[in-house]
Amino acid sequence: MASRLTWIIVGVVAAVAVVTAIVGAAYMVHVFSNGYYRYGYYGGYPWGWMWGWMRGYGNLYAGQQPNRNQYGTLGYGYFTYYSINESLNMAMKLPGNAHVYPQNNTIVFTGTQVNLVVIAMMRDDAERMFNATAPSYSHGDVFVIYGLINPTIVVSAGAIIHITFINLDDDMYHNFVITTAPPPYPYNVMPYIGMYGGMGPQMMLYMRWLPPANYNSGYAYGYQYTVSLNLPGTYWYICTYPGHAEGGMYGKLIVVGG
Repeated sequence: MASRLTWIIVGVVAAVAVVTAIVGAAYMVHVFSNGYYRYGYYGGYPWGWMWGWMRGYGNLYAGQQPNRNQYGTLGYGYFTYYSINESLNMAMKLPGNAHVYPQNNTIVFTGTQVNLVVIAMMRDDAERMFNATAPSYSHGDVFVIYGLINPTIVVSAGAIIHITFINLDDDMYHNFVITTAPPPYPYNVMPYIGMYGGMGPQMMLYMRWLPPANYNSGYAYGYQYTVSLNLPGTYWYICTYPGHAEGGMYGKLIVVGG
């Protein structure tokens, strides 16, 4: 009797496992057929499909209530397209309250409204195009902000930072995440950021990797969002694609006042 009951239990468990596998496989087919593997938060990474269907494709949760914690507030914007010429013009249009100090590779913003246009590029392309020098720690891809490469950004506590991030790299995925976790960064930076808490983990859920620019069509991928950092101190902006922060795709963000 016990033997028969055991076989019944084994049979039920096996049947559940088979049904679960079939449903899971069907859902993966749906995910791949809708392009989430390529364009999900993890891009083409092996587990990209999982975050793809969890986070979706299109906008960055526009309309959702801003995410708030002790560090500040994060609001979300839309995934969109920018012409490459428009992107370059935006990258060089310095706001009136921005003060650039090339000798220190620093940009200081005054006031409570900060417009930050950030471009992702290869280091060599950025140095040639903007006639700028990358920091010695940068060995691959970089951020360009108003003509400087991976500059230190200084803002006032509580200032609303309007970020426009555009990927002008022609062969790599990138994002722009603010975190309290300092360098040096490991190859897989996301668990490392998670250990620190702060702005990093909540931003990583929404600041998904953008595909490379399409120079044949003349368009690049970008998104906009806002963030307000209330606590004075040192933050960092980084790209979370594996190996990019490790290779020097990061910069310092200093929040002053209180």
